[in-house]
Amino acid sequence: MNTLIKQFTLFVVLTLFTGMAAVAQQSDYQIQQDFRTEYNELLERIDQATTTEALEEIEEAINDLEDEYEQHADLIDASSNPDSFDGAISTLRQTHASAVESISTIEDLNDQIEDLETEMEGVKSRLDQLSDERTTLQQQIDASTENEARQASLIRQYRENIEERNLFVSNFLGELLSKYQSMDSAQQQEISEAAGRLEENPIDVIKNVINEYINMMDQSSALMAPDYVSMKAQHGYFVEVWDSIGEQLVNTFAPENPAQTQEEVDQLLTAWQSSITNNLWGSIRTSFSENGVELAEFNSSEEFFNALNSYLDGSIETSVERNSEEDYDVYREFNNFWSNTVKAEWGEMFIEGDILSQSQISAIDMKLDDWRDEAMPTSNLTFILLIVSIAVIIGLIVLLLTRKSGESKA
Repeated sequence: MNTLIKQFTLFVVLTLFTGMAAVAQQSDYQIQQDFRTEYNELLERIDQATTTEALEEIEEAINDLEDEYEQHADLIDASSNPDSFDGAISTLRQTHASAVESISTIEDLNDQIEDLETEMEGVKSRLDQLSDERTTLQQQIDASTENEARQASLIRQYRENIEERNLFVSNFLGELLSKYQSMDSAQQQEISEAAGRLEENPIDVIKNVINEYINMMDQSSALMAPDYVSMKAQHGYFVEVWDSIGEQLVNTFAPENPAQTQEEVDQLLTAWQSSITNNLWGSIRTSFSENGVELAEFNSSEEFFNALNSYLDGSIETSVERNSEEDYDVYREFNNFWSNTVKAEWGEMFIEGDILSQSQISAIDMKLDDWRDEAMPTSNLTFILLIVSIAVIIGLIVLLLTRKSGESKA
């Protein structure tokens, strides 16, 4: 009986021990499986993440996984999994870091595109507003031909609108220049891949601006010589900016046909130049004519300078021959127009627009001095010399008396 009890007791103990060992083994296996499951889920979450916010949550989950299973590191290392515990955590962190870098780049690019879209919308809106104002002013100018005072006021507003437009466009070009001049090919490629979302990109705006300038040149009746001179300077700056960043812009915003797009803009700039040329020289000649100066025909900067020289040479020669009061009046009229209008109001635009250089303006000034000397009537010159002589004599007498007075006191 005792033997039977002992055998039964031993059987129970062995059974309990075996069961406990099996339970322990099953528990260890479950830990290994749970770790692997959570590990794979985190890898999948990283792969599917699309925002940095989602990746921040995943980073916390990685930390939690490490904290939870760190005490079972040896058990996980002993499993048949290809990675050790530390290796698995390291893989998660490296994969997470790579995803953060990639998604951050995408988010930065999206921000750039959104900012660019907002900027282009703002530029287009302002240009449309200026165009609408200009159209309205042109209609009012055409309808006010019988009221000279009102028409003059409207023309002044029209020219102010053009000046405002030129300044706005110049600022826009300056911003493009600073933004894209130093952009490398990798940055161009990044923006290019997302630029298709833009309704209007910088190249579209540039084309619209040039077309608007061409229409303005061909259709406006309110433009005068200084407006065309200002437009020539604006065109020169436009070409300068396009030559600097045109290639970067077409590679960024027209990657499918960059050469064709660049040629289209080049052709528009050429058409704009032709439109300016067709109006500029005639308007300058008309302005001189309206102030009593009839210049020979000219159609370029060089021809304009030659026409001025020819006019002055002829005027000087006439003054040498006649030396009349009438010649002096002609000189004074030309000098007044040249000094107070051409140089004072147009001089800077002439230089910026490559109409006349500073040295050419100085050369005209020197010839004007020669003309003045020859045009001044001899009788007037004699009188002036007499006055100067008397003043010199009086000055000498005063000087001598002063010295004698000083010597007497000494």
